[in-house]
Amino acid sequence: MLLQCRIPLADFELELDASFQARVTSLFGPSGAGKTTILDAIAGLRGIAAGEIEINGKTLVSTKRGINLSPQARGVGYVPQEGALFPHLSVKKNILFGAGRGLHAKKTKAFTTDHVIGVLEIGNLLERPVTKLSGGEAQRVALARAILSHPRLLLLDEPLAALDIGLKERILPYLGRVRDEFSIPIIYVTHNMSEVLSLADWVLMIRRGRLIAQGVPRDILASARAISTMEDDTIENVFNVAVVESDHDGGRSKIRTEAGLELFVPYLEKSGGRFQVGISADDILVGTQRPEGISAANVFPGKIRKVESIKDQVVLTVDAGDSFYVRLTPSAVARLGLREETAVFLIIKTRSFRML
Repeated sequence: MLLQCRIPLADFELELDASFQARVTSLFGPSGAGKTTILDAIAGLRGIAAGEIEINGKTLVSTKRGINLSPQARGVGYVPQEGALFPHLSVKKNILFGAGRGLHAKKTKAFTTDHVIGVLEIGNLLERPVTKLSGGEAQRVALARAILSHPRLLLLDEPLAALDIGLKERILPYLGRVRDEFSIPIIYVTHNMSEVLSLADWVLMIRRGRLIAQGVPRDILASARAISTMEDDTIENVFNVAVVESDHDGGRSKIRTEAGLELFVPYLEKSGGRFQVGISADDILVGTQRPEGISAANVFPGKIRKVESIKDQVVLTVDAGDSFYVRLTPSAVARLGLREETAVFLIIKTRSFRML
């Protein structure tokens, strides 16, 4: 994908020059950074003053060559924050609107109506008016409608922004299914770090219309530059894991990360397959000696690889069989004498982990 565009805005000029190839690329940055404007330009809903936008060799717009395809001719599926469903149509009629008409139509099982409905688990909603849907249900219906238009690119504009934390955690797996099940490149707008780490292969960090960093999410999002832009001030660790064993009476399960680290998390009935868990950088304690007589089930050794001071906080990158980000106060770092290559123990309560 090639994104080269200049767009004058009220408070600043958006100027982007990026080239990338990924299943899911996240546009990450604070509100008002220009992320939605970029999606609108890709979809053909907003003109650009200069530049070129290309998807897999197909030029959508080029001011130099005088190319400017209409939104209908671009083959782009767009899911805005609120889903933009047709209120006068049922769920079934909404998802079938424009089905199979896309320029990128594929005659494969993945793009059949029944398969899309099954992946997003909306079969029980088909006859329901869209005005009777919850926020999470409406987003799944909007996703189904976009997928069934057979787009060459799917644009998602903060699809979880209007949902509470519980709903976000239930909808995230569906977005992962869309990523894994359908061969559609996705550009995903968010200012939430855990969503980027859960879904994206590549991230473009945007601030006031400028690209300030891009790369693999785990490398980019722990940098001082990224943390300083975060609205919710959250630093998240996200791991792909599998269940090793579960203890119902003990209320916990043992999981294993892709790097082989075993951890205890709240009890899970699921077994087999892979899923994701998250732990905030604020919920990890650090000790210079192995603690004894504590309730936390996760205590394991590591070594500090990076110490980065950011405003009134310090972020440690700790190699503990897997890489962890830990946020501490400067006073805690000074008191413990923490620096690069210091051997430490990480301490995490079982219930501090979240299932994603």
